[in-house]
Amino acid sequence: MDKHADYVIIGSGVAGYHALTELLSKKVIMITSDQDFPYDRPPLSKEYLRGEVEKPFFNPPEFYAEHKVEIMLNTEVERIDNTSKEVVLKGGRSVSFDKALIATGGRPRKLNVSGEELPGVKYLRSLRDCDSIKESIAKGVKRPVIVGGGFIGIEVASSLVKLGLRPTIIEALPHIWTSFVREDISKHVMSYLQSRGIEIITGEGVKEIVGRSKVEGVVTQGGKRVDGDLVLVAVGILPNVEVAQRSGIAVENGILADEHLRTSFKDVYVAGDVANVMDPITKKRRRIEHWNNAQYTGVIAAKNMMGGEEKYDFLSTVWSDIFDLHIESAGETREYEDYVLRGNVDSNSFVSIYLKGGEVCGYVAFNRDERELSTLNNLIVKRVPVSNLKEKLKDQSFDLSST
Repeated sequence: MDKHADYVIIGSGVAGYHALTELLSKKVIMITSDQDFPYDRPPLSKEYLRGEVEKPFFNPPEFYAEHKVEIMLNTEVERIDNTSKEVVLKGGRSVSFDKALIATGGRPRKLNVSGEELPGVKYLRSLRDCDSIKESIAKGVKRPVIVGGGFIGIEVASSLVKLGLRPTIIEALPHIWTSFVREDISKHVMSYLQSRGIEIITGEGVKEIVGRSKVEGVVTQGGKRVDGDLVLVAVGILPNVEVAQRSGIAVENGILADEHLRTSFKDVYVAGDVANVMDPITKKRRRIEHWNNAQYTGVIAAKNMMGGEEKYDFLSTVWSDIFDLHIESAGETREYEDYVLRGNVDSNSFVSIYLKGGEVCGYVAFNRDERELSTLNNLIVKRVPVSNLKEKLKDQSFDLSST
């Protein structure tokens, strides 16, 4: 045993950092494979990528020194020995603990196609990833291609347009954002993005990435060649469960957590993108890859590590900023029975309210007032019956808080 801490945090992302802030009065060691001190991720596809803000560190290094927090950067964890209560590091060193938190997040999903290792093929998950993309842009990238039409892909595309480039997005599904918007809204958003300078190819997977000494483009499953001198692969993430697997901790689409965010190991907790939790709203197990869920679970896990008994009870929301669109979504956006459109799609100010069992189960909102969204969140959580209010819900003059 090389070191001891009351609390060990494995991972330095949003969940790990917010757990750390709850534990500052304790003896804490954070262990991370990242090369940098904890930083925020949303600016990586937006303001930081565009050069509008400095590196998005949560705090400068001296903050951790002042609070006597040790952060072990660029350090790989091999496993957790729950008998000796040690975090075993690659290379043989170890850190003993009273309580430990796994907040290892996820890593970019790869396409597993020929050419994926060519220079110029990029991913965006870490600060260093973003710096690498910025460096390529500074060297004169002309034709960026983005594989994947999710939030990250489209946020990066909009940032590249603002930097004077004309990116192409390749999306394997027939429409973008099929997991949370209807086809008509998807088509509207695609038309809007195309009007701003983003080319979008849908219904085409990538067969291979081509190039000799560096990337020169991609070939789709349908045989279409799309030239590009930078290819960003943005097709989601895989949960980093390897530490748990090697330790014998229960894993199933992430690391299984109980309502207190405890793993199958006594005194070992989990938080963030890697945590598989029971969603109290949908009554289903979910692994949630949203910023505010990472923050919330980090805080709750830390409080429970200190002896609390707080239960996971959270409506996770997600947001994105793309050009002049501010998008927010919450709740169930797939398995709904009906919907109500409030506002005007053509004006880019509307909310699609999803209904199930006569109740509001979720929504997707574009450029809507925060008070309206807060009310919708309450309707979802409190399961308020609205089956007789469909016409009123459509009426923007109707006060949703009166339901």
